[in-house]
Amino acid sequence: MESRPGRVGAVLGELSADDPTRVGPYRIEAKIGEGGMGAVYLGRGQDERPVAVKVVRPELAGDRAFLARFNDECRNAERVASFCTAQVLDHGQDLGLAYMVTEYIEGPSLLEHIRENGTLSPGLLHGVAVGVAAALVAIHSAGLVHRDLKPSNVLLSISGPRVIDFGIARALDMAASHTATGAVVGTPGYIAPEQILTQQVTPAIDVFAWGCLVAYAANGRNPFGQGSLQVMVGRALHADPELGDLPEPLAGLVRAALRKDPESRPTSRDLLLSLVGGANEAAVTTTLGESWTSEPPTRVNTPSPAETRPIPEVAQGNAHPQPPPQPQHRRPGYAEWSTEPVAENATGASYGPPSPVPPPPMPPPGPVPSPSPGFAPGGVQDGQRRATRRKGFLVTGAALATAALLAGGTYLVARLGDDSGGREQARPPATPGGPPKEPMLVRIDTGTGWPQKCHADIGTYTPGQAAPVPILRGDTCDILPERSPADRNKVAFTRRFADHGEAWVMNADGSGARMVTDRLIPGSRVTWSPDGTQLAFTGREGRALQLFAITIGEREPRRLTDDPALKDDPMWSVTGKIVFWSRRDGAQQLYTLDPRNPDAPWTKLTRDEVTANDPEWSPDGTKIAYTRGDRPNGDIWVINADGSGARRVTSGDGHEMDPAWSRDGKWICYVSGPVETPSVRTIRVDGTGDRPFGPTNGTIGHPTWS
Repeated sequence: MESRPGRVGAVLGELSADDPTRVGPYRIEAKIGEGGMGAVYLGRGQDERPVAVKVVRPELAGDRAFLARFNDECRNAERVASFCTAQVLDHGQDLGLAYMVTEYIEGPSLLEHIRENGTLSPGLLHGVAVGVAAALVAIHSAGLVHRDLKPSNVLLSISGPRVIDFGIARALDMAASHTATGAVVGTPGYIAPEQILTQQVTPAIDVFAWGCLVAYAANGRNPFGQGSLQVMVGRALHADPELGDLPEPLAGLVRAALRKDPESRPTSRDLLLSLVGGANEAAVTTTLGESWTSEPPTRVNTPSPAETRPIPEVAQGNAHPQPPPQPQHRRPGYAEWSTEPVAENATGASYGPPSPVPPPPMPPPGPVPSPSPGFAPGGVQDGQRRATRRKGFLVTGAALATAALLAGGTYLVARLGDDSGGREQARPPATPGGPPKEPMLVRIDTGTGWPQKCHADIGTYTPGQAAPVPILRGDTCDILPERSPADRNKVAFTRRFADHGEAWVMNADGSGARMVTDRLIPGSRVTWSPDGTQLAFTGREGRALQLFAITIGEREPRRLTDDPALKDDPMWSVTGKIVFWSRRDGAQQLYTLDPRNPDAPWTKLTRDEVTANDPEWSPDGTKIAYTRGDRPNGDIWVINADGSGARRVTSGDGHEMDPAWSRDGKWICYVSGPVETPSVRTIRVDGTGDRPFGPTNGTIGHPTWS
């Protein structure tokens, strides 16, 4: 194998007879590496710019379900800001090959640099900590979670560290599922405790990996030592990290990142604020300019210090003497596009999941790592939460599973959303448990411009996913999905047009879609009767807006109201009543009526003359959640079914709307922020546990668990 000119430190392989010479519009020049997902090549487009072309294994590219996820992930990754990352440039299929194209980064990986040159100087260490934190902010802000952040996925370019391989997490999950059930993708020593316990994957796992990576860069060893899968898993769950020579205040920030409880870790934005005093590109550029004073040494063909010098034993009882590093199972110079085997099995024989292993022995639970005294100004102090609410997905509840869940599995990796604007409020003490993990129905925005322009599909979002999954695609504007009661096997939704709306019903998997009526006003929602045989909606009767109900399968709806006042947002209760808002008495207030007796007087629920919107019944019909207040200052409130007991649930400083109840009646999901780029959050009915619940890049809206 000859060495070709290319990225500093790279040893590029000649192409074999089995390698492509062209993929899509890209000319392939050399092979960079190979892994479990496929191979990585050095390519050039028509502009002769060098790029990394990542080609999926043919057997995976032939799987339609995998390919759909792969393409979705590539599109998501293309939205990630390129600062401190390797920008995703393109993706496609060509002659049976699925591929993704990224920037080609000049420079060795952090893993290579440490193995060949030893630990980083203080300046470079700070630069790595800053650059990787900035990359995580970009990744999380796009609604992704990396899931496999590690030294081989950080390249040390002349301009600073660059994080790679962040765009294909769900596709990797599917790839793992081809070989093992309940697979967990990731690298021992960088997998967070909640990943080991197969709990909800959130951006907090990347923060944990960041802490491990910074400690490795400072000491040349992982803070949980080295060893078999069982040993590494046990330490990640129960042992304190060993930070060695990591200096303060950086050590305090790393301790916070390595907390066992994901909710108590700082966010990626918190990390950046602590490190540079600002979370914008200018602050990061200034810091990197001061710390990244010279290009990291290039690769030389000599034994690395890690291979020639003795490695000191760790003083802590939970760490073990470090054996010499095993030979790399890939070509040096670029991170492999796969999961890494554990150190003891790094033989290069296989890129698939490791062999089944028995449940790792669990050490007795030890004390939780003691809080550090604090770190850089502006950061998150140990022992307390920031005043601002965390963005990103938080792990919901502690599953009392054991690491036996890993038996027979691989190692996991993922991605997600980030934070949500500085809402200055103290977080109330959390009560046990987290929001439901069942899928919710959502509107998926497939184009920009909402709400003036609408390009939307109906889909589902499941906690831990980086992106929603469409169940009904098309060129129409499909919004406001509602699941049928009791059997839950159908979905009603609104198809919006410029001058009218249509009520549609389909099966829960998206099949059998059919129009029920075209009498809706544009953008009005539909709601199911308790027995699932009727839909209620707002339509136009002459020049007035009225509430109607229609039996599915019939052509003509029946009118429920007959007055000139504006009204909308009907919602049918399990008890048979319909709640809606009306301006009958001037201010927009909530009312209920009985559709079985539409001539009976309405019941007025709110009387404070503050605008009320978006009413939603609790599953048992005893409470109503709604939006109180005009944009941009609306909050989510809850009242009893008779209008008593009104109380505020949310307390952010942005507009909050579209509440929906969990099936157990304990949680409310809602939409927060600008209407053009909404983010979904969840909160307990008592006002605790407020947290992001989905991608925060404005791609989903109208959530409902119903």
